Amino acid sequence: MTGVLITGANSIKALIAIRSLGKKGIPVYTADSINRALGSFSKYSKRFYTCPQPATDLSIFISVLQSTLKKNRCEVLIPVHSADTYVIAKYKSRFEPFAKVPLHDYTILANVNNKGYLMKVADELGFPIPRTYFVESFNELKTVSETITYPAVIKLRESSSSIGLSYVHSKDELISKFKATTERFRLSSSNYPIIQEYIVGDGYGVSLLFNKGDPRAIFTHKRIREYPITGGPSSFRVSVKQPEMEKIAVDLLKHFNWHGVAMVEFKLTPERKPVIMEVNPRFWGSLNQAILAGVDFPYMLYTMAVEGDVKPVFNYKLGIESRNAFIDTVALLKTMRKTGNVHLLKNLMRVPRNDDILSLDDPLPAISFLGRGIRELFYDKR
Repeated sequence: MTGVLITGANSIKALIAIRSLGKKGIPVYTADSINRALGSFSKYSKRFYTCPQPATDLSIFISVLQSTLKKNRCEVLIPVHSADTYVIAKYKSRFEPFAKVPLHDYTILANVNNKGYLMKVADELGFPIPRTYFVESFNELKTVSETITYPAVIKLRESSSSIGLSYVHSKDELISKFKATTERFRLSSSNYPIIQEYIVGDGYGVSLLFNKGDPRAIFTHKRIREYPITGGPSSFRVSVKQPEMEKIAVDLLKHFNWHGVAMVEFKLTPERKPVIMEVNPRFWGSLNQAILAGVDFPYMLYTMAVEGDVKPVFNYKLGIESRNAFIDTVALLKTMRKTGNVHLLKNLMRVPRNDDILSLDDPLPAISFLGRGIRELFYDKR
């Protein structure tokens, strides 16, 4: 069986992909700029390679991956980290002599990752989005601040997780936080953050695999808790079905003739209206949830790359819960502090099931993750 190289090995989603493919008997090689990357501790990582971050030394990053693919006769290259994904997509022709790269075209990936561009396209197509404001000057910002309904949200056009995300509750707070964001991230006026109405509702993710514009897998989860608790990756979630939401996600990605994996994030309002929040054009933090429910995205992506197509999977187990016990514990404690709901204590007593990191079959990554957290805890106390 041909091997695979997974980059961005220090992330939890990379660890999940490593385990998924390794359990199928596929030789898995891993790479990251961090020496003791989380995924490198997995027994399913045959060998780990250190490479620089693309932004630090692009030429060496490409060279290390090329030599690794060639040396280990890897037939597939799967990036996981956002920075790796965009660079590998942009320079796909440099890797294709050595391996198949199941990514969409770079221009489309970059455009979809841009929340401003995505909101404009989705709105033009008639899909539900938050009311969105684009400003290119502080005079325009002042006008918006006087007309928008609060609370509102400031978002970087290009970011992952909750980086650069701010919630504002007044005109003065909007102006001050908007200016602080532009200064912190050194943004030009053409790339100023977008401003959106705050959507009340539960968070959902529709994960998909496409083969040149045709869907091959669909999976939906509902967020129960997330961290940061004000908006971030899910720490506890459950598998569900949302047909209207799923149709919107499929139709949106069909518009881009999508190829590879992606997750469309939604809010479901109290009126049961799904609203598009963003698209993650790469593997996502709750990847383990889909695998547990019966949609093995890493293996399906690998198979599609090697064989040219894969048998579709549109049905899966409902009500399957999964969590990241380490991060979810922090989320629970912060939620209790914010809400005063002491009944959440019972969740802390639960024995972790279907955990993203904990595994009796592959225990070292969890030990490494816990050790890293303890070191950070002591470091923060100094």
